[in-house]
Amino acid sequence: MSPLVAVSELEVSLGGRAALSGVSLEVAQGETVALIGPNGAGKTTLLRVLLGLLPYRGRVQVLGKPPERLSRADRRQIGYVPQALQFDRTMPLLTRELLWAMLGDAAHEPLERILQAVDAAHLLHKPVRALSGGELQRVVIAAALAHQPRLLLLDEPATGIDVGVQVQFYDLIEQLRTEQGMGVLIVSHDLSVVSRYATQVVCIHHRLVCRGTPEEVLQMPILEALYGHPVGVYQHRRD
Repeated sequence: MSPLVAVSELEVSLGGRAALSGVSLEVAQGETVALIGPNGAGKTTLLRVLLGLLPYRGRVQVLGKPPERLSRADRRQIGYVPQALQFDRTMPLLTRELLWAMLGDAAHEPLERILQAVDAAHLLHKPVRALSGGELQRVVIAAALAHQPRLLLLDEPATGIDVGVQVQFYDLIEQLRTEQGMGVLIVSHDLSVVSRYATQVVCIHHRLVCRGTPEEVLQMPILEALYGHPVGVYQHRRD
């Protein structure tokens, strides 16, 4: 079976500088790949390439196609959660109207049920401008999961969300991965989350530094070389 994401020798330049050079990785069905590295290492840039938002050199395949050739139907099979949704928060929108705008005809389930997945059904009729940053992020996550994507791209998805909802969210992702075979590529600075949920870890700092299982990668010498200073991580045991 072909991987959901296949990247080989990726090269990306931004403002005349190399943002990524020689990066290769794969995300298979039913796999959670964590992308780690210091700030400015090119992690978000890589996600933007996969979404077809940046030019690149090298070989990139998403759902078996170059990202720039993905159809509208293909894109419905990809869920994406950015660090923060950029839009005018002063717009007089209710949460349900924002969800309809994000989902369109992809909203096959009642909106309350979509929000229940992230414990946010109570936000349905709340004005968007009254949502906290964490509440808005829950709505964005719910929208990304609404159409049961084959591939989920997450860029620090739990930003601003309280710990209890974070655990609920990551457990839901794990359930979708194991039961439905969803593939996940997650950018995260929370190495305890990486330790607990990732099946593979890819380390980048403008180039590929290392990759392997969490047990292989989340070791002090490797992390210190990646981040340039000592880094500790709480290792979760898998049940």
